Amino acid sequence: MPPPILSDLSFLQIVDLCDNVELRRDSPDVLYDAKYPEHEQLVPFALAASVDSPILGLLRLVIVQLLVLENERSRKLGQPEVWNLQIDEEHHRKLSNGRSIGPCVSFSASIDTPAKRTAVMKELCERWRDEERFPDVCGPKKWRNEMYPIYADPFGAHDHPDNNPEGKPLNYVFEMERSACALFGVITYGVHMSIYEEDVDERGSKIVRVWVPTRALTKPT
Repeated sequence: MPPPILSDLSFLQIVDLCDNVELRRDSPDVLYDAKYPEHEQLVPFALAASVDSPILGLLRLVIVQLLVLENERSRKLGQPEVWNLQIDEEHHRKLSNGRSIGPCVSFSASIDTPAKRTAVMKELCERWRDEERFPDVCGPKKWRNEMYPIYADPFGAHDHPDNNPEGKPLNYVFEMERSACALFGVITYGVHMSIYEEDVDERGSKIVRVWVPTRALTKPT
């Protein structure tokens, strides 16, 4: 079924169309679903393999397939695998109550610190950029050169190792190139500010002036 024509929709229907990831928790064997394209399955991207590990994002199957190839590449180079891929029936995990948890992708057990995760993601994203693997997302012309912090709980504390002299547990888990964040389905934010002010024109009439932000010509987006 093709997507509806936007001109036929109300604003609320358009918002619902854009907010298109439905987090399915009604069955442990059902993958996360996106409404459009129909029935597209998304695989959770977790911090670690444990069942209580936080989910950082949602991966399209094309990304999961590439991560399978990344592990094959590591083996050919005689390097440890980076990704823990629990993506088939035999890898379904069991909860304490005996119920199963569906497919999941996470960092391998050896990738267990923010610095290690950051290094892994930096190497991977830069290589995908140079290979122009996803030119419209994180290709050379879309590259932001901005390391974006990823948190275990995106709504929790925005802390950082540099501001943690006592070594307390952090919500911060790693950083990655901002333009590549969409590929890993992690939550990102930006700030946009518009300003208006009351003023008086040359005839003494009250007017409203609007300050319109202009993006720098050097910005990639």
